[in-house]
Amino acid sequence: MSIFDFLGKDPRTLFLAFSPAHSNWRVVSWNFDLKNPKERQWALEVHKPEQESIEWSRGAVESVQFFKNKKLIRKRRIPAEKKEFQELMNLCIHSTLKQSLESNHEFLLTPVSGAMTADYQNEAKALLWIQASFGTLTRSLDQFKDRPDLILTAAVFSGIEPDSGLHVLRIMAFNMDIFCYFQSDLSLRIAVFDDKNLGHGNAKSASFQQIIKVTKPQIYDEIVKLVHRIAMVGEIR
Repeated sequence: MSIFDFLGKDPRTLFLAFSPAHSNWRVVSWNFDLKNPKERQWALEVHKPEQESIEWSRGAVESVQFFKNKKLIRKRRIPAEKKEFQELMNLCIHSTLKQSLESNHEFLLTPVSGAMTADYQNEAKALLWIQASFGTLTRSLDQFKDRPDLILTAAVFSGIEPDSGLHVLRIMAFNMDIFCYFQSDLSLRIAVFDDKNLGHGNAKSASFQQIIKVTKPQIYDEIVKLVHRIAMVGEIR
């Protein structure tokens, strides 16, 4: 047993202190860039402006680590009676995703000036494409109910991207890489990449892209439903 199991704050206190409120960049990931395919990992990160993160790992042993500005401040093996720890970690995951989605509500409800009938017609087609594509993803996620051998590989990035300064929501799930840019003219730009057989980030051209002006709430509702489904599948059990 590691010395970190005994030293430092009670992990329950650190879970409860973790908050995405007032953060400008948030990351939630599941089994992303695993070094050992037999392991499982859930990770959270928020910038506000200090960087706080939690990593829950399941391998030969199951443990949780807490970081501040990338410095390890607490590591603890998960006890045999782990339900309380699981619930606290799941609470942190859901609260971070909730903040990521709800922080964009004002933007979505603010109309874009100069929108025309042609915009609505194009966006109606875009909505159908998104519903069909996200439906395929959702059906893949539904398989997890009966297939414990499946590994969820996904990530959600949201807020002001540290490198570019762009306001973005990025969802990576299976082979799909979805970018939503919240632009200064209040339009929503969406680009979807299909990384099938390539690995995340390797597709060079978008399978779909569209500027959304009129139907921002309807389009975003499909995004919310997809993130919610990922979150439910990705809970620690």
